[in-house]
Amino acid sequence: MGRYFLGILTAFLFIGSVCGMLYIFDQGDVVDLKPSVLLALSQIPGWEEVAEAYKLGSSESKYLEEQKRVIREENAILEERAALLLKIEEELESERRKLELERARVQRYAGNMGTSPRGAEADDSDHPETVARLLETMKPEQAGQNLLKLPFEKGLAVLALIEPRRAGKILATMPAEKSARYLEKLSTLPVE
Repeated sequence: MGRYFLGILTAFLFIGSVCGMLYIFDQGDVVDLKPSVLLALSQIPGWEEVAEAYKLGSSESKYLEEQKRVIREENAILEERAALLLKIEEELESERRKLELERARVQRYAGNMGTSPRGAEADDSDHPETVARLLETMKPEQAGQNLLKLPFEKGLAVLALIEPRRAGKILATMPAEKSARYLEKLSTLPVE
């Protein structure tokens, strides 16, 4: 009877050592046990699709990883392009402001000389627009001071061209009487 138990124990030890060796080889990436184990499991009734599902999942995961890598690379390229576009936009905005300031300077110089830069017969209809753009680029306090220097009607025309929020900030820096007068006239202007 002792020999019988020793035989059974030896068989279990042999099977355990073989399983242990296979596990060690699997962990060391010498062999891949998953497909073999799943193929053996697919012999059990009701588990027939286990091996096929593993193969499909394995191939799909590789495809998904590749797609994620491609998307990460494309996102990096798009972020670089967006940063470049923002930089170019800032440069263009800076150049536009410089151009508007230079145009206003030329118009002011031409006004001091008694002629328009486009000739004596040219009308100065875009002058309020230029002044409005210049006031929008200034700080509200400075814009309010410059607005007070303009004749009332011209100041009213300029304020009508400025964005309402910005105009409100400019009016808030002016004396209350002047600000109220401008607000009263602005409220009666027709909305375009």
